[in-house]
Amino acid sequence: MNFTLTAKLFPEVPDEETTMDLVCRAQQGEEVAWIQLFERYHDHLLLAVRLRLGRRLRSVLESADIFQSVAMRAFRDLERFTPQHEGSFRAYLNQLVLNEIRDKARYFEAAKRGGGENLSKTRLEHLPLQGTEVPYRDERGRFDRLERAIRILPEEQREVLLMRNFDGLSSKEVAKLLGKSDDVVRKSYSRAMASLAMQMNTGESP
Repeated sequence: MNFTLTAKLFPEVPDEETTMDLVCRAQQGEEVAWIQLFERYHDHLLLAVRLRLGRRLRSVLESADIFQSVAMRAFRDLERFTPQHEGSFRAYLNQLVLNEIRDKARYFEAAKRGGGENLSKTRLEHLPLQGTEVPYRDERGRFDRLERAIRILPEEQREVLLMRNFDGLSSKEVAKLLGKSDDVVRKSYSRAMASLAMQMNTGESP
């Protein structure tokens, strides 16, 4: 992974030492520590939610719902979180995002199989439809620009990028999960990063 290019394109991740201190204090029941932890990762978590939420689910479910659900899960399950390597907490949040979206996807599929009703007439009515999105708090607009740039990448490049930069997987791990060769994954990732660099540097957006 080109760490120099990655550092230029992606907003800086909160420092590990402070994050782990806040995690330990939050696990001991210190509410202020949890609030500070949430504030530090707010935009990183929101970006992961928006990019992982596919078009089909976005048509019936706002990212705000996923975002809030993941935040509640993170607080509820924090006592079970054990840091294993640098970036563990961010990986923990990203995994919660994937789990929550998969749960919602299975819920939708089960509802459709259960009777084929229009989603608006099922139990899904309580879920928020198109409405106000949770905004990024970064006043410099870096997360918003990055989201737009990633969204217009070809699907395969986008998925490889997310698995590498958000899930923290190696190219070999991504290749195994996608059923592709390591060389193909590396080339796809390189193209994605080059495209991102061009988009971010020129300020182009869809």
